[in-house]
Order: sequence, then C-alpha cells, then structure tokens
Amino acid sequence: MVACVALTVIGASSVRAQAVVGYGDDATTVPGGLVRIGLLDTWSRWYQEYDAATGASIQTRSQQRITPFTIDLGITDRLMLSASVATVGTKEIATYFPDTARDIHADSLRTFNRSGLGDAVATLKYVWLGHESERDRIAARGLHVRSALTASAVVGTGAPPRSFEQFGLATGEGESGIEAGSFWDVRSGHSFWASIALRYEHHLQDTRSLRVGAGAPGDPFDPTATPLNVTRRLGDAYSLDVTPRFSLGEYFSVGARYQYQHEKAGTFSGTLDEVDSAGTVTHVDAATLAPGSEFTNQWVGVGVVYSSVAASESGRGNFPFELTLQYRRSVSLSGGRPERGEWAAGLRFYQKLWGRGMVGRDAPANQRPRDEP
Repeated sequence: MVACVALTVIGASSVRAQAVVGYGDDATTVPGGLVRIGLLDTWSRWYQEYDAATGASIQTRSQQRITPFTIDLGITDRLMLSASVATVGTKEIATYFPDTARDIHADSLRTFNRSGLGDAVATLKYVWLGHESERDRIAARGLHVRSALTASAVVGTGAPPRSFEQFGLATGEGESGIEAGSFWDVRSGHSFWASIALRYEHHLQDTRSLRVGAGAPGDPFDPTATPLNVTRRLGDAYSLDVTPRFSLGEYFSVGARYQYQHEKAGTFSGTLDEVDSAGTVTHVDAATLAPGSEFTNQWVGVGVVYSSVAASESGRGNFPFELTLQYRRSVSLSGGRPERGEWAAGLRFYQKLWGRGMVGRDAPANQRPRDEP
C-alpha cells in the first residue's frame, strides 16, 4: 500500500501543491487582515438497548445535530484568533417493554428533546515554523514542513443531560477548561500533504446538578436515581489526529482522517441519604460516577473539499470560499457507549478587513488589483 501511495504522489506531480485546505485540522492560518467565517452542520443517529433482570427492557433511538459557528481572524500572517460556539439539537425516543415479549407489544413510548448552546472555544494559533504566504503555499514544490502551536480557552456554555429526566442528551460537557495543541503539516510533491494534530485539555472544577443513584451509573432501571448537586472535575483529555490529503487541481481535495481520543476518569463529590416510608435509608454518592467518566474513542473518516481560494489568490475570482462534505465512524469506543457514524457538510468563506485580501503581497504585477502599485 505504501508503494501505491508513493506512485500516486509521483504521478500527480503536475497538480498544484496544497491548493485546497479545509478538511481536518492543520497548521495553516489565514493571512493577516482576513476573516474566515465557517459553519459545519453535523448530524448523527444511534441505537441502544437496556435490559433488566426482570425481563423488562428499554430501547432508545437517539439523534443529534451540532452546528458550530466559527470566526477566524488573521491578526498577522503568522497569528490567528479563532472563536467558535455551536448550536445543538437532540432527540431521544425511549420505547419501554414490560417483559421479554417485545415482539407483541410495547408498554409505552417517551420522547426527550433538548436544544441549546454547545461549549464555546477561543483559540490563538501561531505558526512558528515553515510559514508561507498564500501564494507560496499554493505554488510551492518539493518537501516542506510547517508547524503551529495553539492555546485555547474552553467555556462550558453547553449542558450535561438533565438530572430530573431518565433519558436525554447533553448539548456539551458544560465544564470550562484550557487546551494546548501542536499541529504539523508535511507536504511532499505537488499534490500530497498530511497533518498531525496533538491536543491536551485540562478541565476546571464546577458544580452541576447530575443524576446519581445507588446502582450502576446510567442504569435507567435504578429506582434510587435522583438529582444531586455534584462538585466535579472531568478528567484531563488528549487526542491525536492524522489527516493525509490529495489535492486534485486548484479546486478539489480528498482526504482521510484517523482520530484517537482519551479522557481520564474525573472526580465527583456529593452525597445524599434518602429515607423511604418504611424507614430504609439509601445512601447516594456522586463518587460512583468517576469510573464511567473515563473513555477512549477512535474514529476514521473521509472528506472532500471544493475550494475557490487558490483561484481567488491567483486573481481569477472575487469570492473565496470552501465547501466540505465529510463522514466519520466510531470504530472503537470504551465504557459501553454506543458507536455511531456522523455526516457533516460545511461552508467557509473569506472577507478582507485590511491588507490586500486573498492576493498575496508578492503577487506578480499583472495579477494585482489595478489600484495597487
């Protein structure tokens, strides 16, 4: 397979290098004076079944739509400020079966809807190695390495599942934190380039109302589950993304993506003693949530991008934008969580605030706007 990739790279030597960006994470920044506005609509569905020892069961069908709105501002050619917040819409339909005869009848059906904001992120990104202008990035040949560092503040504007409902989905983790990242791009020849992204996130402590019971966390049959004010700090998380891409001329690019994510177990504190009518005391402790908060997830994905950025930079277009269609699939997920697939479609467009816009400062005279010297 390595030989096939090498032959493909060599055979595509007539295609411009890295003319299209947009799929996955990379070490590029927008030029100074430009703003890039993006929307990426992501939707997914999945299925779960819960079985009780009595023979009763619950089937849930869940769906989620996440739409991040992102603004990237080029402060300088090397430094970019980004801000992103998502709107989230969810629906979970639970079908209740009183016994093992599920093929005969269902006892009842309930729907749990939720919508709101996801978590917000503000990021500074600095290209410290191998920076190129837009024109050089598009036209360059040979082997090139670029690297960028990021520092992010995560604001917990999202919300975990409602503590008073048996089911229902979160709109985000709902916990603030800080994140650091390192991004590396490697370009070989005219058409192939790949990115590696490393991130580490540290969560900050907060207090939330969570659903806690004396039984196993997340057990919908637990009669002791009740809302409880919990002081929590989610575990630190890290991820690795690898994204190889092929540029198919000035306008199209295809790529694949592998993502590894791991979040350590968090800490949860808060207790409650409940007394029933018979005088029986049930002790509820939020510390039981800790083991279930740790998880590992692996994703594989593919994407295709149509971009007019290279044409605009060459003086053959006035409206630089990118269209993205992508799909990813969870292939390994720990903790009994449901694996799922996600489709996403996105649009990013550029607008000049100052400077010379998409035309590089080193553009040939015959490709500069007429009002430039």
